[in-house]
Amino acid sequence: MLTNRESTETDGGVKQYLVQCEGCSFEHAATDRDEAMAIGSDHQRETRHEVVALEVPPSLRPA
Repeated sequence: MLTNRESTETDGGVKQYLVQCEGCSFEHAATDRDEAMAIGSDHQRETRHEVVALEVPPSLRPA
């Protein structure tokens, strides 16, 4: 599973991630990198699909 390494936040606030599958419509939100890795790894293990986790910029998060 791929995760972006560079943080888009500089204030040290809570980061959110979106885990998406490249082989199906699976999509799941995660509140931190560890949760995103766990979600992506579980899906990949079950389906053998490639998944990616992208950090959601603060400007795109719901208020």
